[in-house]
Parts: sequence; C-alpha cells; structure tokens
Amino acid sequence: MSQWPVPSSSTGSRPQQHDRTARVATALVATAACGLGALYLRHGLTAPPPGGEPAATRWLGVDQWAFAGVRWAGLFAVTAALAGLAVAWRPDHTARAAAAAGRALDGRAVRAGVAAAVTAVCWAASSRRENLDGSLLQQKIVDAVPRTGAFVTHDEMLELYLHSRLWAVMHATLGWDVAQTYRAASCVGGGVATFVALGLVLRLPPARRLLAAAGLLAGGWVLVFFGDVENYTWANVVVLVYLASALRFLDEERTRLWPAAAALATGVLFHLETLVLGPSLLVLAAVAAARGRRGEAVAAVLLVPGVLAAALGWFDVHGLPVADLFTHSQISAQGGNWSRFLAPADAHYLWDQIQLVLLLAPAVVLLPALLVDRGFRGDPRTVFLAAATAGGLLLTFLWRAQLGPVGDWDLYAVVAQPLALLVVTWLTAGPQLRARAPWVAVLLVLAATHTAAWIAANHAAPAVGLPFPS
Repeated sequence: MSQWPVPSSSTGSRPQQHDRTARVATALVATAACGLGALYLRHGLTAPPPGGEPAATRWLGVDQWAFAGVRWAGLFAVTAALAGLAVAWRPDHTARAAAAAGRALDGRAVRAGVAAAVTAVCWAASSRRENLDGSLLQQKIVDAVPRTGAFVTHDEMLELYLHSRLWAVMHATLGWDVAQTYRAASCVGGGVATFVALGLVLRLPPARRLLAAAGLLAGGWVLVFFGDVENYTWANVVVLVYLASALRFLDEERTRLWPAAAALATGVLFHLETLVLGPSLLVLAAVAAARGRRGEAVAAVLLVPGVLAAALGWFDVHGLPVADLFTHSQISAQGGNWSRFLAPADAHYLWDQIQLVLLLAPAVVLLPALLVDRGFRGDPRTVFLAAATAGGLLLTFLWRAQLGPVGDWDLYAVVAQPLALLVVTWLTAGPQLRARAPWVAVLLVLAATHTAAWIAANHAAPAVGLPFPS
C-alpha cells in the first residue's frame, strides 16, 4: 500500500525563504488555536444556551460550550491547554503512543470494534431535535407506503426509498414509527462512516493516523450520525466512500477510477446535492487521461449521468414522473423559482453561513496557514480536494437555508469532509508537524469538545418537530 508522500518544506535553491514561510505557517496555526479557544471560552462563559433565543445563533460556530455551562467550558479550555502542553513537554512519548494506536488500526477487527462502539454511542446520544422538514416527512411516509409501497422525491431518491421501505419492515415487526427508523439508520451510518474513515487513514504513517482521523471526525457535521431524522445521513456516508476511493486512485497508479465514479453516482441517487462534487470527478478523470487511460476517464465521467438517467427512468415507471424533476424538484428551483432558493445578498445571512461552516468543519481555521505554507500547488490530491471543497462551499453560500442555519445545518454537512481532508493532508504531509503538534493537539481537543457539546445539546432538546430560529 502506498502512503501519502512527505514532501520537503525547502529546496536547495531557496531554503531560507521556505524556512521563513514554514515559521509563518506555524505561527498561523498557533494563532488559529488560541483564537478559536478564546472564542469558544468567551461564548461558553457568557452566551445563552444555543437555541434558546434567535440571537444565540449569530455565533453558532463558537457558542456550543454555553450549553454545557460555565464549569464545563472552563474544563474544556483547561483540557485543551494541557493536551498542548503534554505534546510539547513529551513529544517523543506522545509520538510513540500515537504510533502504537495507529498501528492497532491495521487490524480490521479493531476498526470494526471501534465502528460498533461508535454506533452504540450515536444511538445512546441520538438527537431528539427534528427540523420542520423532518417532522412533515414522517406523515408523508406513513401515508405513501400503504398506497404505493414507498415515498420518493427526485431530490432524495434512494434516501427516501430505502428509509420508507425500512420503516415498512420495522413498523410491521417491531412497531417502530418513522422517526425511530430514521434514527437507527442514522446511527448505523455513523458506524459505517467510522470504519471507512479509519481505513482511509491507513495510508498514513502510523504516528499520524489518529491526527488524521480526529481532524476528519472532530466537527459538527458528524451530528448526521446521531439520529438525524432527515435525508442526508447516508449521502454523507457515500461521500466519504467516494473521497476514500478517490484518494486511493490518486495514490496508486494501477487502481481503477470506476469505484470512485460509482460511489459518486450512488451519492447522487441518495441526494442530488452531491452533484456539487462533480468537478472533483473531472480532476480524477484528467489524472486517468494523463496516465494514458482516456477511455476509462470518459467512461467514469459518463457513469454519473448514466446512473442518474437510469434511476430517473426506473422511478418514472414506478410512480415518480420524470416531469416532476422540472416542476417540483429543488434542483430546478421548483420550476425556476430561483429567488426562493438562491441565497439572499444579506450580510447577516452570510455571517450565519460562515458560522455554520465553522461549526461543521472547525478545520477551516487552518486554511490561511495551509495557503501560506503551500500556496495552491498543482499536485492531483490538492487539486482534487480543493475542487470538492469548492463545490461544497458554493452550495453553502449560494443555496438558501430555507429553515435558517440551525434548521438546515445538515444540508451543508457535505462541505465538511473534503475541507477537513484538505487540511489533514497538509498537516500530515509536511516535516513541520512536530513543531506544530502542540497547537494541533489544542485545536483537536477544542473541536472535539465543541462538537460534543453540540451533540449533547441536541440530545437534551426538550421538544421535537419545532421550527428553529433563523
């Protein structure tokens, strides 16, 4: 198995300039850690609990410690600082411990055990909060299944079809309602995503695997696996499979492109929003063509629209008219009503979406350091992950959150995975990681505790099925 390369941070011709650039990047990592910690702590000590009033959502990306309370906010901050100090004080010890834990992931049974444990945690801490769409969805499924066998729309063909069929089985056998069925499927998705993520990081040296896994999973986007009653969970699982397959293709010249293309095609069937990753598939196709496999490149690009067309045809025959795609689907703005679906030119709305990105993917705070350290290099992995990230960011800032940033957070979860992987591949690929490791440890603890607080807030929600403040 090939591993992600560890490029030199300097060249023979300009070593001093590269050393200066590396020091500036390290300073930016430290600044990001201190700045994010200060924001978390300030809002954790002074903000009202998230969701309690509309004003609280103005700092959605940094106010989740407020739910835990002042004591826990202080404990989280101290824990992050101690983690950084421990890594700085005993770098060799922590590196050996990380390497031992990373080598343990070589065992498939270990990865499966961790995934099973994550599934149990997701179920035990599953969200009790539903947005308005999730609440309305349940009655639609209950009404449609006895009549037609399933409830399906063009926007979420496989998500709705599989969930509605699963509900029919679970309701008949265990008496489950629709929400219970969605929650169970969501938590199982968390286990599958964990297994895929732990397999993805095996491409790294053992000492860097835990950092990569934590950097990917320590973000608010993982709430989709904590009993989310909406149609984004399994789309995000498939997106992670797509990214893992794509990175394997980029790293191993003999690996074929069709698994990645098939994963993206499947993701589109689960939810049409995954089409925003389409440009990243073109990057993979360009790599395949450069390797002399032009036929494979063309076939991979055509696979996505081909699978989509086949699915549209199948569902058209089975009661979902393809004409509805142009009148009822969000991808056509329900017949061209673009003013309703495109984001408004409003500073408050833009701020809310920026906060949402910070909540879903705290790794975004390291993008300035990445750009200073590496610039925009033309290596295929960077271009691929940048294209995938750009697609998710365009969705976040151009497509309106109909229910507000809190109510529609899961719509934008798709941006977090490629963004986090873009940052993780930079952090784990350079020789400067040792100098940055204490600050990275601080950031990971901050992100993990902030995400945990958000999960806890959703688990403790007193009511479900209510609209969220926007």
